This record gives sequence, C-alpha cells and structure tokens, in this order.
Amino acid sequence: MRESMDEGAIEPRSSTGAGIDPARARRPAVRERLGAVALYFGYRALASLLLAAPPSVLAARIVGEDPRGDALLFEPGGLMLLEAGRAAAIAAAPLAAQLGVGALLVAAVGLIPLAALIDALSRAAPASVQATSGRVARALGPLALLWGAALAAEVAAAALVLLPGMKLCASLALTPRGRDLAALGVAAAALVPVAALGVLHDLARVAAVAEQRGLHAAVTRGLAALLASPLAAAWAYAWRGALVVVALACGAWGMHVAGVSTGPRVAVAFGAGLAALAVAALLRASWLAAAVRLLDRVAPAEDAGNDGRPTAGEDAAR
Repeated sequence: MRESMDEGAIEPRSSTGAGIDPARARRPAVRERLGAVALYFGYRALASLLLAAPPSVLAARIVGEDPRGDALLFEPGGLMLLEAGRAAAIAAAPLAAQLGVGALLVAAVGLIPLAALIDALSRAAPASVQATSGRVARALGPLALLWGAALAAEVAAAALVLLPGMKLCASLALTPRGRDLAALGVAAAALVPVAALGVLHDLARVAAVAEQRGLHAAVTRGLAALLASPLAAAWAYAWRGALVVVALACGAWGMHVAGVSTGPRVAVAFGAGLAALAVAALLRASWLAAAVRLLDRVAPAEDAGNDGRPTAGEDAAR
C-alpha cells in the first residue's frame, strides 16, 4: 500500500488475484479533478455563510455598535460576554430550530456536489456534463436513503455510549474537575462508533455513485471493503480527519486574531475562514479518492448484487 494525499492513499488490487479492470486501473488524483473539488468547496462555503448569518446578525446587534467589535466580549471580567449570553438565550430556541432545519436542507442539497465529486474521482477520463448529471441523478435516491440511515445510526450509537457513560460519571465520587475529565473521556469514546459508521457511510456512498449501486448493494460493498482493510480505512480516514480539525481550528483562530474592527480586518478574517474550508474540502476529496481505491481492492466492478444498475466498468465502456 502506498500513501499520498493526491493518489488517494490506496493502491488498487483485486481480491481474487485477477487482473484489474482497465476502467479501475487508473484512478485520477485529486489534483486532476480540481474543478469538481472547487464545485464542492464552493457549495460548502456558501452553505457555511448561510448557516452562520443568523448568529452573526444576533452578535452584531449586541456588540456591533462598539468600535472594538467582538473584542468587547473578551474583556477581563467577562461582563459583556455574560450579557451577550443572556440576550442570546432569549432567541436560543427559534435560532436553534432555524439552524437545525437549515442544516438538514444544506446537507440534503449537498448530496449533489458530493456525488459529482465522487463521480469525477472514480473516472479515468473527465466526463461530459450530461453524463455526470445522469449518473448523479441516478445515485441521488440511494444517497438520500444512506444519509438518513447513517444519521439515525450515528445518533443511536452515540446515545448508547453517552447516556450510560454520563450517568456513570455523575455517580462517581470525583471532584468537579475529575468529573469533567471523565465526561470528556466518555465523549471521546462515543466518537469511535460514530467515526466507524462514518467510514462505512462514505464507502457505501462511493459504491452508490462510482458503481451505480442501489442501497442494499452499496452498503454490502462498503461493509466488504471496510472488513477487508479495516486498518487501512481507519488510517486513511483518521489522519485526514485530524488535519481537517487542525485546519478549522487554525481558521477560527485566524478569524479571532483578525477581528472585525476595520474593513481590512474583516477581509482577513473572511479569508482565514475560506482558507480553512478549502483545506477541509481538499482533504475530504482525498479521503473519497482513498475510499474509491478501498472498494477497488475488494472485488471487480462486475460482481453481482448491483440491483440491476450498470456497473462502473460497463458505464465506462459505453
């Protein structure tokens, strides 16, 4: 196995030892599909701006008149921070409802650029807009079902760890600091099954788009790929996820340092946020490229169970 961000971190091979399908032997690197990555990034950036607008407007109404901007919230004593929290609590319920509905709509519509990105990363040669649109449209049904099922499974998995874990932490004879540390440990433990389900979800998404499979066949293919190379999948997912967290943290820190007191500072803060989202989009594309190669290692594209849909090899031959 050879590892690099551009090449997707996985070298394809057939589990049967047979020759690799020519349609699968040459998967494009992320740098060769920057147009699809840009489309995915553009949607993510626009969606982030839309979701951030309501809390930004609320914050601006509280501290927007002060020339120091949000720096007022971090003055010694925290008086304005407490006042901002009190004012925000009044709008917390409607704001949470608005953001929740907005996040669901953004995630649902985001399946389209995501499917386009997966399709671009799974084709040896660039496809026409018409061909890509057709493959994306055929995959939207399975992708939507996968999204709903994965969301429910991740919430259930997190609850199964968090509820008994937090109850146990509350019953332990610990200092407040020790109880907080134990709660953080429980939260970290809850991330393990959620991350595993996320890996399976992405592998199934790749199967649904790249191989044009239905819901059951996509999940079966994704599970087979995960069980065949669990360590490779975990490593490919983990190091990219860690870098995404670092990039977003650096972007948030840059926005905080820049502040919003002047026009140039606002521009710098905006640029820092966009740069963090761009890095996250590139790493996401790199992981999806790795997921394509993980599927390549399991079985030929012509294996059974594709719900009557054309496989990747058949589609490329047309």
